[in-house]
Order: sequence, then C-alpha cells, then structure tokens
Amino acid sequence: MSLQKFNLSDSVLIEDEKIKKVAIVRCERTQESCPGTSCITSFSERKYTFKDYDESAKLVGFFSCGGCPGRRIFRLIRNLKEEIGVDVIHISSCILKETPFPKCLHKKDIIKSIHNMGIEVVLGSDDKWEKEIELKKKEGKLEDYESIDELLNGADHW
Repeated sequence: MSLQKFNLSDSVLIEDEKIKKVAIVRCERTQESCPGTSCITSFSERKYTFKDYDESAKLVGFFSCGGCPGRRIFRLIRNLKEEIGVDVIHISSCILKETPFPKCLHKKDIIKSIHNMGIEVVLGSDDKWEKEIELKKKEGKLEDYESIDELLNGADHW
C-alpha cells in the first residue's frame, strides 16, 4: 500500500515511496524479565538498527518466538506477510546476544528461514547488539549468519 498526498499547489496527486512495515521478534525466555522497552524506544526514536527508517515506517508486530526452537515465529510472520505485507523482520538483540541472555541455539536457522520466506532480516533491535558486534569484532569471534547449517537447513527444517 502506498501513501498518497495531494499537492494543493499544482493540483496533482503524488504517490510517495512505500511505507516500510517492520516487525520485531524476541526471545520467549527473555520476555519474562524484559518488557521490550529498549526495542520499542529504539524503533520510535529511529536509533541504532532502526536509524535508516523514515518517520512513515510502521511497527506492525512485536512478538516472542514462542519458545525453542522458535515454534511460533513462522506462523506469525506468515500472517504478517499475508495480511499486512510486512517488509522487514528485526531479530531482537536478546536472540542474538549470548550474555546476559540465554544463548539461542536456533538463531541461525530462524534467520535463514525468515530470509527464505522472502522477507528482509535485520540483526539487532537496540544498542546492545551494536555493542556486542564491536566486542566480538575485537575478539575475532563474530558469527557467520550466512552459511547453511546442514542439520537445520532453513525452510527445509520447518
């Protein structure tokens, strides 16, 4: 769906760029102690991994994975894709980080599977992920999220 504006100065209908529809998926276990304030604030203030979205971007979903191995994610994302036309899924920092949150053993498969659904994936949802990236780069321990894990081969696994 495109946003349309009527320009009174020349009486011409102008069609703007498509409004970005964004959703955030977070860790089921982490939500027991985190209300999601950092993710929501980062989106509303267009900070960190949300800095490239303009003010017209809409947050259309904020939900947990449903527990290991991400059992609720694909059903919810399929609904968001079919009903709303979601453009981008942010993988929350709590899924990506390894401390102080519980390590997600399924994050690579979740990321690849969402990508295989034809939806853009962005890693991180606040400053915690950016700090983690810098730390991992210094330690030389940055994970590869692009390679295929043969045991959990993306869409084939689900």
